[in-house]
Amino acid sequence: MRTVQDYREQSAVWHFLTGVLPGSKVPHALLITGISGTGKRSLANLIARILLCEGSEKPCGHCKSCVQMEKLEHPDYTVLRPGEPIAQGVDKGKKIIPVDDIREVARIVRSNPFESAHRVIVIEQAEAMNANAQNALLKTLEEPPEYAHFLLTTEFAGALLPTVLSRCQELKLLPWPEDWLAGLLETRGTEHNRAVSAARLSGGSIGKALAIAGDADYWTRRDELMQGFFCSARRSDVARVSDRWKDSKDSAGEIFDILEDMIRTLMMVRTGRADAALLDAYPVEWRRMAGEADLRVFARLLDALANARLMQQNQVTWQAVMEQLLLKFMEEKDQWQKS
Repeated sequence: MRTVQDYREQSAVWHFLTGVLPGSKVPHALLITGISGTGKRSLANLIARILLCEGSEKPCGHCKSCVQMEKLEHPDYTVLRPGEPIAQGVDKGKKIIPVDDIREVARIVRSNPFESAHRVIVIEQAEAMNANAQNALLKTLEEPPEYAHFLLTTEFAGALLPTVLSRCQELKLLPWPEDWLAGLLETRGTEHNRAVSAARLSGGSIGKALAIAGDADYWTRRDELMQGFFCSARRSDVARVSDRWKDSKDSAGEIFDILEDMIRTLMMVRTGRADAALLDAYPVEWRRMAGEADLRVFARLLDALANARLMQQNQVTWQAVMEQLLLKFMEEKDQWQKS
């Protein structure tokens, strides 16, 4: 489970958790926003644990409420999400949150808390509420009981009615810094270079970083691309390498993303923004280029990659796209070695 200390890198969230939440004027409705994988559900759970905790240091992790929350069995804690209705008669598996569920939320909120001084309602993927459900929620948000706290999470705040948004205080999770994500992955057993690459590819998403780091197939493809595009030295290798990838058109996006990350790694080492140890898997010629080559070499490779994406979108034969890209890698390496 997340702790308050985990959010030091998120200044707005950190201020709320350490400055606002311990006080007496906690907002009755919070809207937790952020891109997919930034931890909106975890943050909502942490805030709920703090609100319901009976200890002096919140969440203490030891009181009855904390033990119940660890099992997600606290009687004053309700979670509503698409496909998991809380109202009787609502079919499971739906992609929306219907008005009947919000009416059930209103009924729950009207009853006093069972064990705590607060009652917490979490609505995950709040954008899944249809218009009727949002309007029904608005009535409760306008005059909530003193003990009630609503925690709404969403990736798409624009899908909520302006009237609902106006009743909520937004708490925005920003994409997580790459070095923080890499450190998190390493604490979970991921090797350093892999952790750094996964963090860079994640776009600041914890969920995506974890998925990439644990995807064995992804790292196999990465090793194969390294062998094909960085280790091939002769023009006679082009047909063999492109033939290896001729049936991989459906994975074009991932292939381009991996190659782009490899090039950017070289650039980051060249500019001193990354440790040269990240290049351990690269052939010696490319490691030397990362130490000595003009940055325009890598910029031209990125341009070639952008052109390959465009060719693929324009239905150019996939094998021809790969062959042209591979030739460009060889050409830039050869020209640099001759210079």
